[in-house]
Amino acid sequence: MKNLIDRLKALKGLAALPIHTVTWGLVIVFSGWIVLDLTYLKLSSGLSQTTYDAMVKHRLYASPPDPRLVIVDIDEATLAYMAGEFGRWPWPRDTLASVQDFIEHQEPLAIVWDIAFADADRLSPGGDAAFNASAARSPHSHYSVIRLPPANDNQSRLGRENLPTLWVRPADAAHSASLSKLAAIVPVLPNIAAGKLGFNNGYPDSDGVLRRYRYSEELADGSVIQSTPMSVAGDINPSLTQQLISIPKNLNKQGIDGGTLIAWRKRADAYPKISFADVFIKAEGGKPKVDVASFKGKVVIVGSTAPSLHDQHPTPLVAFQAGVESLANVTDNAINARFVLEVPRWIQALIAIGLCAALAFWVRRFGISSLDGALVILPGALLGISYLSLNFLPVFLDLQLAASAVLLFLAALRAWNNFRRNYWCNLPEHWLADAQVTTDQTLHLMALQSNNHSPFADTGLDHLMDLLEAHAPNCRVVGGDATAAWPAKLRWSELACHTTLMGPLDQLTGLSKTLPSHLSADHITRLASPITKVSIAKTIFRSPT
Repeated sequence: MKNLIDRLKALKGLAALPIHTVTWGLVIVFSGWIVLDLTYLKLSSGLSQTTYDAMVKHRLYASPPDPRLVIVDIDEATLAYMAGEFGRWPWPRDTLASVQDFIEHQEPLAIVWDIAFADADRLSPGGDAAFNASAARSPHSHYSVIRLPPANDNQSRLGRENLPTLWVRPADAAHSASLSKLAAIVPVLPNIAAGKLGFNNGYPDSDGVLRRYRYSEELADGSVIQSTPMSVAGDINPSLTQQLISIPKNLNKQGIDGGTLIAWRKRADAYPKISFADVFIKAEGGKPKVDVASFKGKVVIVGSTAPSLHDQHPTPLVAFQAGVESLANVTDNAINARFVLEVPRWIQALIAIGLCAALAFWVRRFGISSLDGALVILPGALLGISYLSLNFLPVFLDLQLAASAVLLFLAALRAWNNFRRNYWCNLPEHWLADAQVTTDQTLHLMALQSNNHSPFADTGLDHLMDLLEAHAPNCRVVGGDATAAWPAKLRWSELACHTTLMGPLDQLTGLSKTLPSHLSADHITRLASPITKVSIAKTIFRSPT
């Protein structure tokens, strides 16, 4: 019990610390935590994922979809129609060859296959032969490779010589003697493997939501492989290849490139879709239910939105978005060089530390109470800036770290200020008589008033405590606790312009000579014994004003 009392007394002593010592001490503590988290702990990961998703979903502005993009959709209606003749998916590949030839003859910008041709069709080898021949006739088609985890690269035999079009940059000179291998699931048909290739992997965050996309990947030997959207963009505009390679890497906690934030369209189903069944019927010379427009000058993405084919995943827009729609988004971003870059975490840390330091300067000048409104407004304003940057800037200003640091910093200052007020506005126990025991006979009361009608509440009380701290450390404030938490206003502010100080005569006299111009001391009254809270109150009310 005695140890607990000693600790409480030690805490009371902390409340007497100078305000600048506490504020700058908190700045040092918060800065140390931020740097430690940035370099070692890595506990914070930026803006809350659900908050970011809400910002994306409720944007004021999002870039419109490129009208050149169109999806040939293997939807549930297509699966039902094709099942009558070809059975369940996957169908014989000569059906896909018919569609590929039909689109290719219309001179599209690109045909993007969101389908992995990883296995031979042993039931229909003629279909494989037909699609393999069609691939040789289709200079605009781009095919997908499934990239396996890099940890498996050392066990692979695949190299650049096997898939030359997948690489967009060779190995650097320092590694030319030991070229990297690549672990991947590659197309089984030879003309597809020799065609235009790109990996088509989605890398969701830890909560399973797809927010970023990796347009290229640098291997251990310095060479670079491309994604399918990058293959399309480089084919349309070769200068985009280097631009996509040069996108700043967003390293995650494991030091691996987590990809670039996807600039989502306003809606999940932003791109027009044409049923694969209708295109197939038109390709076969029939009459589809819906007119099939020309694919000339279009980027045609062939993929599936059918839930039964399980190519769906959560995105910031919806709980389940078809993979082909996500591929359309990132392909649109690639061909239009539309990227959402992220502020590096070290810059986020500097912003957070800078804001804490700025608040320390503000507190030294205007007091802690002047920041009552900032406890709500400032973190909200920082998140508002993040939201606006997501709408109108090519760089996402993730200020969650700064907002969190500011919120905690202000909360710590406010808690300590309440602790400080308890110290300067409460009388020490040994000043008061216990029963009829007489205490120190040299205690006096000094009436104090504000000449500019500024009440001793909140900021005014903070400045008064600063005066006691500097010139009368053994004195205390006696009077009404006139405080009003923002946004409420102080009632009876006229009465709050008067207060009383209690302490030794020499310190009260010295303080009266150092008061700033807006304060004045009316009189000093000696306290009679025994000193109790009742006798103090009677003395205050009997004293002339």
